[in-house]
Amino acid sequence: MKKFFYPSSVAILGISPRHGNIGRNILANLENIGFPGDIHLVSPSGGEYHGRTIHPNVADLPEIPELAVVLTPAATVPGLVRDCGQKGIKRLIIETGGFSELDESRRSLEREIVEASQQYGMRFIGPNCIGVICTDARLAVPFPLLDRAIKPGGLSILAQSGGIGLTYLHACSENKVGIAKFCSMGNKLNVNERDLLAYLIEDPQTEAILLYLESIVDGRALYDLIRSTSKPVVVHKSNIAETSHAIASSHTAALANDDAVVDAALKQAGAIRAHTVHTCLQILKGLSLPKPKGRRLGIISRSGGHAVAAADAAFRHNMALPSFPEEFLDHIQEYTRASVIRLQNPLDLGDLFHFEMYLEIVKNALAMEDLDAVLMLHGYRGREVEVSRQFVAKVGELCKQANKPLALALLVDPEEMIVAAELSSIPLFPFAEEGAMALSAAQRAGGIPKSERLSCAEGFDQQRVQRLLGAAGPDGWLDLPEALHLLNAARIPVAPFVTALDPDDAVQAADSLGYPVVLKAVGGADLLHKTEAGGVVLNLGDAEAVRQAAQDMMDQLKPQRLLVMQHIKGGQELILGIKRDPGFGPVVLLGLGGVTAEALGDVSLRLAPVDDAEAGQMMDELKGSALLKGFRGQPPVKRSALLEAIMRLAILADRMPSIVELDINPLLAGSGGVMAVDARVRVAGDALKSGH
Repeated sequence: MKKFFYPSSVAILGISPRHGNIGRNILANLENIGFPGDIHLVSPSGGEYHGRTIHPNVADLPEIPELAVVLTPAATVPGLVRDCGQKGIKRLIIETGGFSELDESRRSLEREIVEASQQYGMRFIGPNCIGVICTDARLAVPFPLLDRAIKPGGLSILAQSGGIGLTYLHACSENKVGIAKFCSMGNKLNVNERDLLAYLIEDPQTEAILLYLESIVDGRALYDLIRSTSKPVVVHKSNIAETSHAIASSHTAALANDDAVVDAALKQAGAIRAHTVHTCLQILKGLSLPKPKGRRLGIISRSGGHAVAAADAAFRHNMALPSFPEEFLDHIQEYTRASVIRLQNPLDLGDLFHFEMYLEIVKNALAMEDLDAVLMLHGYRGREVEVSRQFVAKVGELCKQANKPLALALLVDPEEMIVAAELSSIPLFPFAEEGAMALSAAQRAGGIPKSERLSCAEGFDQQRVQRLLGAAGPDGWLDLPEALHLLNAARIPVAPFVTALDPDDAVQAADSLGYPVVLKAVGGADLLHKTEAGGVVLNLGDAEAVRQAAQDMMDQLKPQRLLVMQHIKGGQELILGIKRDPGFGPVVLLGLGGVTAEALGDVSLRLAPVDDAEAGQMMDELKGSALLKGFRGQPPVKRSALLEAIMRLAILADRMPSIVELDINPLLAGSGGVMAVDARVRVAGDALKSGH
């Protein structure tokens, strides 16, 4: 990947003196940024441009360029790729559009490009992209003319959309967020976000990474890469309306929709996800400040109302507001005019009109060991404009000297914000909310190191699990007894049960288990939702009740078998499940269960496997988590037992890729432990053919 950003020479294919030729913008961008290497021009018409020879063919070039940029009609691109391969060029950026993104019939052109690149061992970015920028190498090859300066710095941007990528590029530069590298990836036929992210993680110039993605090529690899690095990674994943709307057979598949899995995976990996360009830009501004060491925030405001709003924002973003020291407040009190405002954190300076004192207050706040960050709100107009501009120019230097983040929110009109941004050496925020969010995100930023996983693999009977999976029907579903035996083989507790073939068998089973019992019909996919079908009868207290219920089921539902289970009373109903996501692989789900699982939608997701900390986070982030901790006199759920069940199910998901869907619903959780009382398992079709 490095040669895409650090080539010693560049060839531009598709440049000509003809009026309107946009290939000339690529040359202009290279010249304007001061690219130090050789630049070669190629076009069938030949001639010259800007004193440079235009070669009619790639073969005519006087050397083998380390990078070729292609911007010619789509139909010509496969031939040019082959020409580059024959010349020995190994890196291409294909900026041409008009491929499968325009019309499905154009996919054959893409196949030709891929085949040619494979034949000659080439790597390429695109097609349908706008190229790369490397401020360190003074390389800029986008075809849009870059008429605004790009501030060098530590942020690298990978964008699937060239337009949104340019929006981020320019907005960051204008907001004091410097750029290391930029890449528009386009259709990602060869080089994709996985390749580029792996490179940027190792790139010494890159300090933080922004990914704008509309699709994800290999979610699991992306997750592993983000988790592996301490560099902050921000992901703006759009195109969420394209999530699967197929009717799901299991609760887990319905609840764990595509975007929910993306959200969970990014959170689990330690990425910061943004849903809008505005939010993402505020986060990037926060990342450009010194990293907060903790979540203790000091708020300073010239307005009491804005101070309250800032405190609310801090609360929403889980920032603490420690008390300011008395000596700090006493010194400020000496400069107030009427002493009618109680000084605290947040600090209201509405009674203080001393701009030199403002600088001293900020400097002293940044020096406090009990504060990890400062949020300053400053509004001005009229006679205060000039002195406030001086304040804005100086306060950024205080931030850098203290090596502690200061989020400066200016409450001014848009025109004044533009002027102030030119004067400030740090990013400016429009409101307190954005500043608090940015500081909170910056503190959380950075990959999550893989912890030592608690071992829950003992006793996992993989051979038995494989045999049971082979018992699935033609539709892929296991019958309930085999599904429960599967959980037992994975050492997930299951309520005691016995299968029966007729009412007499059912009574004998109930006698052996002890009353009361639950009776369930077993009969394949048409009885998957047994409650709605009348295939479940609860709390049968004697033999006659069991016999009658069993006979009714046999007459009405014609099940193949009956299942008699101990009636487990009490406990919180949960759903614990597995889904196999096409991009991210095995996903484990925990939520409030029973028949209302999909109606409530209160679930937490993680990629499998999970450690005990991740399993604990799944429990704690449920909206109904209070029900697990003891609620209105109910005893708390045995946390260790639920943690173990989550981890064991995640091990099952990770080790047995043939399991497509699995629901334990409900999983009863109480003070004594957890117990599965119903389960559904679907196996992949190829696994059925192979017997696994």
